[in-house]
Amino acid sequence: HELRTPLNAILGFSEIMSSDILGTLDVDRYRDYARDIHRSGEHLLEVVNDVLDLARIEAGRTILHEAPFDPEEMARDCSHMMEERAAAAGLRIEIAATRGLPRLYGDERLCKQVLINLLSNAVKFTPPGGLVRIGLSVLPSNDFSMSVTDSGIGIAADDIPKLMKPFVQIESHLSRRFQGTGLGLSLCNEFMRLHGGALSIESKLGRGTIVTASFPAARVRKHDVEVTVFEPRRAPTSDRAAS
Repeated sequence: HELRTPLNAILGFSEIMSSDILGTLDVDRYRDYARDIHRSGEHLLEVVNDVLDLARIEAGRTILHEAPFDPEEMARDCSHMMEERAAAAGLRIEIAATRGLPRLYGDERLCKQVLINLLSNAVKFTPPGGLVRIGLSVLPSNDFSMSVTDSGIGIAADDIPKLMKPFVQIESHLSRRFQGTGLGLSLCNEFMRLHGGALSIESKLGRGTIVTASFPAARVRKHDVEVTVFEPRRAPTSDRAAS
C-alpha cells in the first residue's frame, strides 16, 4: 500500500498533463513524456496489485465475495475491455457460448480477473491477423468450462508445468520481447483453486494455446443447452500500427 500511494500520484499528475486539463502544453515532447509516465505507472500499479493479491492468497486472507452472476455477460465485459488492445495488435476476439448458459456462483471480480489475464496473454503472444476465442460451456460432468484459445506462438510441452509458478516466464527468442512479471497464470490458478476449480493448459509451439478454467458442478445449474457463436462489437478502426 505504501507503493500504491505514490503510484496513484504519478498516474494522476501525468494524466492531467497528457489531457491538458490545466491548459495546453507548449512542447509536444512534454506530452509524450507524460504519456510514457502514465503508461509506466499503470504497469507498475498492475504489478503491485498482482503481488498484493498473491500475498493475500499465501497468507490465507483472500475472501470470496460470492453471488450468482451471468458468465456470458462477464465474458462480453472482458472482451470489450480488451478489444482496443486486440485491434491495435491486429487481432479479433470472438465468443463461443452455449445458449441458455446457467449462472455461476462465485466471486465475479476474481473470475473476471482470471479471464482478463488469460485474454491479455493470448493477445500478447498472438501475431497480427490471428484469432482469440472465449469458450463458455457446460461439460457432460456438469462442470462449467471457461476457455481462451489463441493462434499464437504456443508453448513447449516441457515448459507448461512451469507457468503455474509465481514469477516464472518462459525464455525464448519469441517471448523475451514481451514484458510481464510471470504472476498472471499463477494468480489465475490460485483464484480457480479458491473456487474449487482448476486451470489447465494445452499448447503446441507455433500452433497456439488453449487455457481452460473449470468450475465444479456445485457452482452451476443444470440446463439443456445448444451451441451458438457470436462476436462482440468491434473497436473503431485505428491508425495505430499493430504490435
